[in-house]
Amino acid sequence: MKHLLPILLVLLLLLVGRDLRNRQNSEDFIPTDTWGNNPHATVLPPAGNSTNPRENGTVKTVLSYEGEIPLSSPITTYSYRLPMIDLAGAQACGCNQEIENRFGTLIRQSMQAMERYEQPTLECLSFVTFTRGDILTLRIDRRDTNGATAKAYYTVNSLTGDAVSVSALFEAAGISGKPEAVLNEAVLELFTSRFGSTEDASTAVTTALNRTQAALSPLTASRMHLTEDGRLTVALELFSPDGGSSMEELLLP
Repeated sequence: MKHLLPILLVLLLLLVGRDLRNRQNSEDFIPTDTWGNNPHATVLPPAGNSTNPRENGTVKTVLSYEGEIPLSSPITTYSYRLPMIDLAGAQACGCNQEIENRFGTLIRQSMQAMERYEQPTLECLSFVTFTRGDILTLRIDRRDTNGATAKAYYTVNSLTGDAVSVSALFEAAGISGKPEAVLNEAVLELFTSRFGSTEDASTAVTTALNRTQAALSPLTASRMHLTEDGRLTVALELFSPDGGSSMEELLLP
């Protein structure tokens, strides 16, 4: 029995030391709040605490990641910030759904690609908001790793999240007159600058002008947005006298 006591004491000390080491390792381990197991991702503050200086209280950041793209040479960083319009109106809900489907999916796919040490499609996704009167405009800026860029605009009533009318957009931009008449005149001026005077123009030019004006009807707010300086932009299909067409933005006034 006397010979067993030292052995039992040694075993007890070993067990205590092992328990202390396990506790220390457990307490020192701080899990990184990242996407999956990607060691290159850093999650930024959640919605309501965004570091984005250009969001307002109505637009929240719901996904936010930044870091280095794995194996990139030279080292390239990525930055993703996905917004949500925090209003209950139907227009805001529809915008949020489109933003999630269009950009949220892209962020997740890019993060998953980096987990596999593959090149992501998306390099940067950011947004800015600006309000003019009761009209809130959210602009999302996208830059891909291949250098391609794109912008998307979403417009809602800043108080309710409901849709904004064409007349409200024209009023916010300080444009008077009937919207259809104003746009027809603007398209006429555009054709004059591109193809010369339409008074003695060929049939091809006149036909292209008429088709461009007709394509604007019915006139809806979905094809319009305000700019940061308060001007109104209208997307249109511009028909060319040679028979082709292109999508362009017409800046008013």
